[in-house]
Amino acid sequence: MDLSLYREDVFTHYKSNSQIARVLSEAWCSSEMYCPSCLNDRIDKLPDNTKVSDFVCGMCKNEFQLKCSGKKLGRKIVDGEFNTMIRFINSNSTPNLFLMRYSKDDWLVKKMLMVPKFFISQSIIEKRNPLSPTARRAGWTGCNILLDRIPEDGKITIIKNEKMIEKSKVHKIWERMNFLNKKKPHLRGWMADVLKIIEELSKEDFNIQDLYKNKEYLCELHPDNRHVEAKIRQQLQYLRDNGIIEFTTPGRYKLLKE
Repeated sequence: MDLSLYREDVFTHYKSNSQIARVLSEAWCSSEMYCPSCLNDRIDKLPDNTKVSDFVCGMCKNEFQLKCSGKKLGRKIVDGEFNTMIRFINSNSTPNLFLMRYSKDDWLVKKMLMVPKFFISQSIIEKRNPLSPTARRAGWTGCNILLDRIPEDGKITIIKNEKMIEKSKVHKIWERMNFLNKKKPHLRGWMADVLKIIEELSKEDFNIQDLYKNKEYLCELHPDNRHVEAKIRQQLQYLRDNGIIEFTTPGRYKLLKE
């Protein structure tokens, strides 16, 4: 995989830095990126102005959206219109998300992550303030994707420190969590939220009370659910059935390594 984004013709045709970065990053994905789901050697660029998605895999039909930045990836990623995003999540239509960090000094891909579509839930979407009445699109309301609410298995590293992670390892992580893809959007959100809490306990063995301590936080994420403790127990069952955690003794659990 060639990590260089540089193409002289792009700098000739475009002057805006944002346009240059967009064209270079999209061209790079078209020529160098593979599909983490089925390991197809390439993904295809979708027509310009396609809603939400930028690329599609010709084999498994997975779609991908690309976000790129010349700065270090932070805890938030700016995304599109809030209601549109929620509608796509609820209709199970969100694409997988590629997050690329590049260097403007040498135009190399420094880092690339992928957030699988089954980790994109309402819990990680932050509604932004509407644009002011004097703005050209007055009232338009965007959203942010909160990366720090996503479990580590939902942020798959593809490139790190200018080095490509083995495709088989990327695919293995995808497959480990792909059971979420078969769940309804609201259930996926619950499972991912509970898994994130388990990760943040920072201990391999934990008990049910450790999770109950986060009841208020889960109530904030899921205000329509009044049976949070029961929902936590349900998610633990799902995570156990899919080999993510192990029940050791009554009320005690163990987070399994990949």
